[in-house]
Amino acid sequence: MAVPERMRAVLLKGFGDRDNLYIGETDVPKMKNDEVLVQVHAFGINRADIMQRKGQYSSLFNATDIMGLEASGEIVDVGDQAKDKWKIGDKVMVLVFSGGYAEYVVAQMNCTMKIPKGISIIEAAGIPETFLTAYQGLKLIGNIKKGDLVLIHAGASGVGTAAIQLAKFFGAKVAATAGSNEKVAYCKKLGADKRINYTHGPWTNTILEFARGLNKHGYDIVYDNVGKDYVQANQDVLGIDSRWIVHSHLSGPEAENLSFATIIKKRISLYGTVLRARSIDYKTNLIKQFEEEIMNGFVDGRLKVIIDKTWPIEQVVEAHKYMENNLTMGKLVVTIVEDRK
Repeated sequence: MAVPERMRAVLLKGFGDRDNLYIGETDVPKMKNDEVLVQVHAFGINRADIMQRKGQYSSLFNATDIMGLEASGEIVDVGDQAKDKWKIGDKVMVLVFSGGYAEYVVAQMNCTMKIPKGISIIEAAGIPETFLTAYQGLKLIGNIKKGDLVLIHAGASGVGTAAIQLAKFFGAKVAATAGSNEKVAYCKKLGADKRINYTHGPWTNTILEFARGLNKHGYDIVYDNVGKDYVQANQDVLGIDSRWIVHSHLSGPEAENLSFATIIKKRISLYGTVLRARSIDYKTNLIKQFEEEIMNGFVDGRLKVIIDKTWPIEQVVEAHKYMENNLTMGKLVVTIVEDRK
């Protein structure tokens, strides 16, 4: 098919409220020799998109003004260096710096992945940023192993649902926090061994009782996107030689009750991590390991893409509203081209 010069995209009138989002026209991005051009069928919604819309995300190298960290679709053009790996017509999912909220997006050839057998092209939009974020945190950073005890905060979020599944995939025991009884029940369905509704009050003692029931004095890994409000509780429940992995800070970026004495006493390794700003070389290595170790889990059914809701691109404002109201139980996806599987 001929690639047009112009495309529809989700654009911003200015930083701020979600009503600043609108569907407009812009140039189709220019492809480099080591990139592919993808006609987007669907893209995922992420918290980072909300931050970028509000002007809370610092400028990144190679980023466009168009939001979107992940997308799925069909390759319509291939750079010279990428022709040994990809061809026009390939159905793919891509991890990108930005630009996913559009009819076309360019992706580096090694940040492009074949869609697993049995996963629709729409479902595939929920894999790249979400599962790679969780895999990076639990495996590459957290060195998760069979028998570990893992606490995952916001277990019903997109990354949370991926993290629960991956932790179980690696043979860990999993506890998860969530903000409603419905979300708690969903975490159970995904395999979480212990679930806590944090709106019911302090949860530290209950979480520790579960650990002691497994002959554990604390958690091996805490996978944390909450930040400030859970700093004390996380220190209380972490065990000896544990890993505390912070991948967001939804309740606040700073906390006064971080105890170096506790960190030293328990030999806690505290990591801060983000995926978007990582180098292409890092992402290439991450994706290679993910494909070798994880991708078959989607094929044989051990891993599932949890899509909560989908909207057409014309309703992208509603998708942002849904995420900002903390209603999510899984991944939010916006479609541009109808799923033809």
